[in-house]
Amino acid sequence: MTNAEPSDSGSLFCIFNCMKIFLLFLTVCFAIASAQFYYDKHGESRGAYKDSLVYSKLVELAKRFRGPILLKKPVEGVKPRKNLEKIPENKIQRTFDVSRDALDKENWLEVEKNEIVKICVDEPVVAWETSLKAIISSDSCLAFQAPTLIGVEALRVHFYKEYMPYYINFYNDVYSYNVNLAIGMKYINFKNEGILLGYNEFKGRKLLGLDTKERDPERLVSVTGSYLVDKYPVTNCEFTQLMWDSIPVQSIHEVKYAQNIQNKWISRKRDFTRNKNCPVHDSAANTVFLYQAMKYANVRSSREGLKPYYLFSAVNADGEEILSKGNYIIASWDFSKHEQSYIKVTVDSSSDGYRLPYYDEWMMLARGGDKKKRSPWDNDLSATFDDASKYAIFATAKKEFDSEPVGQRQPNEYGLYDIFGLVEEHVLFEEYNPFSYYLGHPSCLKGGSNRVRKNPEDRKDEFESEPTWRMISYGYAAPNWGPALAGFRLIRNIGNNAKWTEVKTDEE
Repeated sequence: MTNAEPSDSGSLFCIFNCMKIFLLFLTVCFAIASAQFYYDKHGESRGAYKDSLVYSKLVELAKRFRGPILLKKPVEGVKPRKNLEKIPENKIQRTFDVSRDALDKENWLEVEKNEIVKICVDEPVVAWETSLKAIISSDSCLAFQAPTLIGVEALRVHFYKEYMPYYINFYNDVYSYNVNLAIGMKYINFKNEGILLGYNEFKGRKLLGLDTKERDPERLVSVTGSYLVDKYPVTNCEFTQLMWDSIPVQSIHEVKYAQNIQNKWISRKRDFTRNKNCPVHDSAANTVFLYQAMKYANVRSSREGLKPYYLFSAVNADGEEILSKGNYIIASWDFSKHEQSYIKVTVDSSSDGYRLPYYDEWMMLARGGDKKKRSPWDNDLSATFDDASKYAIFATAKKEFDSEPVGQRQPNEYGLYDIFGLVEEHVLFEEYNPFSYYLGHPSCLKGGSNRVRKNPEDRKDEFESEPTWRMISYGYAAPNWGPALAGFRLIRNIGNNAKWTEVKTDEE
């Protein structure tokens, strides 16, 4: 027994030391994973920092290493590199030349997902800050790769004090600015712009030999406000990546219809790799319930540190309805089972996050400034199917749960793609539903389905409930019942500053 005691003590001492070494190793690994590194203009690592570096320190580093410094913010799950990879000039897809004086104003650079871009400013730079894959290209340029998901990103750029205008030095003492990137989105700034809302349905249906009363009459409105708008409908890859945790391993629905839809999403999740590239022209998501589209909007807001737009709460209800402005009852269809068939949605008016477009906003964006035509392709019956196909994908065969890639046709004047044809889009009514035959439902489907009849006489069973392509126009809308599936795109107000004013016409 006496001979064994020293051995036991030694073992315990060894175990204790090993644990200390292991904990130290974990601490070092964690520090490296969460560290922020700065690099010189050649992409070589020159040190690490915590939190942020003050302006005077950035100037000191830039002078020491004879050029701009690149500060890399950490990205969760991505190990920092010792030295940065070069981005060859022939790989750069687009170059933006930006005036330093413009950076203190509302300014957005529109880029595509995964696009390799170079941005150059008109003065020497002290430092750049970004979490993107990037490298300094010259004393005033940065090359970077845009993110793989749609959204917003900001680059921070710091300038030398001696190059700044006197009035900026004197009043603001600011030498650093954000370069705002809109990835897969359009920045649209309305400045007291006259737009046409509504739709002269009597005129439109008269052309088709039909007759009806006006429900959403044409009217001129003046709009002032800034919007970020998805260029394309949300794609299957984008929806899968952001809703990843909510997509189950196996379908939990008992209804065959819901099972088939859910199994399709489970299959997509199995085929994708999390946080990997979503191509620009991926297939459009067309099997999304209204509740899911709203939840996706909240997830996208939270991902960017924005305040979610929609608040959800359980409710006992008999059907969907608009309770009041910003308060709705909708069907609770999503990836989960719910005790209640309906859920209450309340809008947070203080939110700066993403949301579905309201009916009038969708009409405004779809028209792209057009005040004359029934649709982008023409005013009357002289338009052909080929004319319409320049703007919209109209499939001639039913493809259940599948869709075409986005962005294959011409955009409208606002640079928005696939407003018509590719998928129907969830659109919310803000305060009331102008269509009495929709029974006061909170939303409708706009844009028209890609499954249409090319010829009016084509009466195949699978197209029996589908319109002919001529009926797809600014005025086309379909009811959005609880289990209805569709696509969607999101918008966001910049500063929540949109103002709408009705304009009186000469006739009035």
